[in-house]
Amino acid sequence: MKTIKIILLLFCIILGINAKAQTVGYTYKALAAEGCNMKYSVAKQDTIYSIVATVRSDRMNFLTKPTMKIRTFTGKYLELRGTVIGNGSQSAGVISGNIVIPITEISSTAQFRITPQQFEILNEGVAKIRLSMTPMNHERTFKKDKIGKKLYQFYLNEKQKDENF
Repeated sequence: MKTIKIILLLFCIILGINAKAQTVGYTYKALAAEGCNMKYSVAKQDTIYSIVATVRSDRMNFLTKPTMKIRTFTGKYLELRGTVIGNGSQSAGVISGNIVIPITEISSTAQFRITPQQFEILNEGVAKIRLSMTPMNHERTFKKDKIGKKLYQFYLNEKQKDENF
């Protein structure tokens, strides 16, 4: 009985942590080498809203002046210009027999300015997204919305924080 209570407590803690997360993302593995993990969040600095995008991959980085192109399910198109705010890498090794295989993961973060009117368009759902990166652009097409409505909710939460001060 005590074990069940501990397991339920851990489960509630994990759900509580995930419920407060202010990021939305997906893992994309087009080809094994070019696979990536994308995370998106919303930030507000003074009166300017931004979408912060982070890519974790073995080789993909944002360009110095990245662009984010978005097409909604209703056919509307957004093009956001951004700036790179951070790059980093992590190295580790996997031992296979007597050989150490090095694994490097690159993390690159960019910030894209967006207006409240453009957030309203995002609420229609993101059907396709393209991010300018090296060595190749990241492009993903969705059958159902994964990030649009969530980013709109993050925007409303940021807006509400300002109003409830």
